[in-house]
Amino acid sequence: MGESIKYASPGSICEVHNLYKTNPDKSGRTSWTKTYPDDLVEPAENEESSQYALIVRNDKCYDGRKSLEVHSIVVQSKQLKTFLGKVMKGYPGITMDLDRVEFNKPFKPFVHRWKQFVEARDNEQEVATKAHVDLLYKVVEEELRDIIASKNDLVANGVVTYDLLWTIFEPGEIIFSVVDGRDRAFIFESGNIDQQTGKFCIKAKFIEYDGTKFGTYFDGLAVPPFEGTSPITDLKVFPLVYHSNSATVRRDLIARGKLWEDHAGYHYKQYEGGAKTYFCNREIKFHIKSRIVIDADAYNTFNPGDEVDIYYSKEKLSDDDRLIATPIIRGYALKDKRWLEFYIDGVKDITWNEQAFDSLVLPHAQQDLKQLILAFAESQSKNIGDFDDIIQGKGRGVIMLLSGPPGVGKTLTAESVAEVMKVPLYVLSAGDLGTTASTVEDSLKDILSIVPRWGAVLLLDEADVFMEARNSSDLKRNELVSIFLRMLEYYEGFLFLTSNRAENIDPAFESRIHVSLRYPELNKTSRRQIWTQFLGDAYLEGFSSQQLDQLGEMELNGRQIKNVLRTAHLLARKQGVQLTYGHVQTILNLRISN
Repeated sequence: MGESIKYASPGSICEVHNLYKTNPDKSGRTSWTKTYPDDLVEPAENEESSQYALIVRNDKCYDGRKSLEVHSIVVQSKQLKTFLGKVMKGYPGITMDLDRVEFNKPFKPFVHRWKQFVEARDNEQEVATKAHVDLLYKVVEEELRDIIASKNDLVANGVVTYDLLWTIFEPGEIIFSVVDGRDRAFIFESGNIDQQTGKFCIKAKFIEYDGTKFGTYFDGLAVPPFEGTSPITDLKVFPLVYHSNSATVRRDLIARGKLWEDHAGYHYKQYEGGAKTYFCNREIKFHIKSRIVIDADAYNTFNPGDEVDIYYSKEKLSDDDRLIATPIIRGYALKDKRWLEFYIDGVKDITWNEQAFDSLVLPHAQQDLKQLILAFAESQSKNIGDFDDIIQGKGRGVIMLLSGPPGVGKTLTAESVAEVMKVPLYVLSAGDLGTTASTVEDSLKDILSIVPRWGAVLLLDEADVFMEARNSSDLKRNELVSIFLRMLEYYEGFLFLTSNRAENIDPAFESRIHVSLRYPELNKTSRRQIWTQFLGDAYLEGFSSQQLDQLGEMELNGRQIKNVLRTAHLLARKQGVQLTYGHVQTILNLRISN
């Protein structure tokens, strides 16, 4: 046997060991070898080629019209770089200060900036620069002559073909589209035909808000393929300059962008219109007609995965930024109890019900409690309560217990307080929190942290399950009560608890409840008052005092009275007449017969 070869330890020799790719085998696969290839060609770009102002790479052409076509152009002339630096200023992806500047087919920058290129060439006075520019012009004009002529002819007629779609989309240009039924403007970043779908897919830039700052964000738009020519303004996306009312569209979008900008941060508003959310990457749409809390930061916190991650943040927006701002705002629909994306055009200021608290029907003996509740509300809304617990952060909340049968005004009390304070009312039922200790604790942590952030009034309806007296046999319920007590200890907002069984609450709650208000069953007088208030001045004249007395005799609670009137209104509207006692009587008779 021959003597075995001894190798140095791995990585110890300070030299380069070159390997070379082999030619493909019959299956098209390659490998690596130490053998130096014997079919190499000397590099074409060297000291000799660097002498020339331009290097033009030519490729074989198979379209039957010419033998060669230009593959790419390398600009080496300093005069040309300076000249093109002005012509191509602001064009994305081009840096004319580089030692080696290369343009590749189909030479999009020259197609998009052809007019500027020709005008600059005609105005060039320096002799040497002019000669270099003419040299480049001759090469590029011969290569792009047909494309530019076709583009100009199409645009002059307001149309475009699919294969030349890219010629009218210049990077950095404002483009227009209708998204979700709303006019939108974007900045065109890039566009290419998708080989699978055949669509002209566009990467577009616009202005977003992530809850704390403004910045740029990107979206994908697309133009489906089409045969022959299409009017430019019929495309799903097209440059704004081609819009017949481009000046008006620009002005309106800037105004909308300013309104959108003004709604950054926290706002409590009325909303009517479309809204949407996402589930498993699918868009789910809603129609919302309720009060909403606009709060993008909270939206991000409570919707992990749906948050906006902006690029290149901006301290202040210009009109150019407002033009391309999204119309979408994010927040919470209080009635629907959903985190949603809304549209700025559906937002309106709230019309406050100044008489909400006056219309609250309380037993005569408890009328003074109205003033007490009102004092708490005003104190909380103005933050004038300076009393705090010994431990910082404890005891800052105001907690009221409202007990009594359904439909006697418990919920209306909370609504009236929120209306006086002009803050959101966050309504929560025990079922919304879950039944296990862990889910209840997690839900309460979220809600009890966000409600004070909005300065909202929290109404926990039917809270008996969390307040019933603890006992030695029901450990699961005991845990729920203990968790709820601990959470209340650090709550800093205004909280209403409603209960149908106040006599069964745990004694530990007595020290935490500031006011306890018990609502008895409605009597004839209070029921008559509720009928009167729900009818209001607009319809009260159509009812006699005797008819109101008769309605007060009906043993209905406030919620039932409201539902009867709502149904009677629908009946009157269907008949095209004013609401009368007869309509109400018809609904009451139907109710009795059922």
